[in-house]
Amino acid sequence: MKEIILAVSGSIAAYKACDLVRNLAKEGYPVRVLMTENARHFIGKITFEALSGNKVITDEFESGMAHIELKNSCSVFAVVPATANIIGKMANGIADDIVTTTYLAVSCPVLVAPAMNPGMYAHKATQRNIQLLAQDGVEIIDPANGVVICGDEGQGKLAEIATIQKRIMDLYNKNK
Repeated sequence: MKEIILAVSGSIAAYKACDLVRNLAKEGYPVRVLMTENARHFIGKITFEALSGNKVITDEFESGMAHIELKNSCSVFAVVPATANIIGKMANGIADDIVTTTYLAVSCPVLVAPAMNPGMYAHKATQRNIQLLAQDGVEIIDPANGVVICGDEGQGKLAEIATIQKRIMDLYNKNK
């Protein structure tokens, strides 16, 4: 069965991905979560396992060639939240963890929802990397404006979960 692969990277907004996984699972969508090592500093994988009903993968080598198995079952690949780091790696073809190796392996639609400090989001390097991803066909869900956790204000907050969820469901229903 095709599934939604949700990749969580190391942003303080990682906790919001819990609502996304729970909502998708409640709606009956099959969800598999991947986490970067940095994401594990913000939230434990057992939380996502409980919400999704599936084992969370954090290491490329913990279960064989996971990225190949995942590419074969993937209907939508979504990175929520996407840090400047993961966006940069994806845009430049760097494959050094389970998220980036899987990204390079999949042929399904890819969605990225950035979440970071407004200064980081506005930086020319980040914007260049986002443009590269968009040129590669990756759908970008722009972050919202507002005050982020450090007190800075500007564009960088993760988009509303309902917006991200709707887009993921639409893509899944077109590609299952």
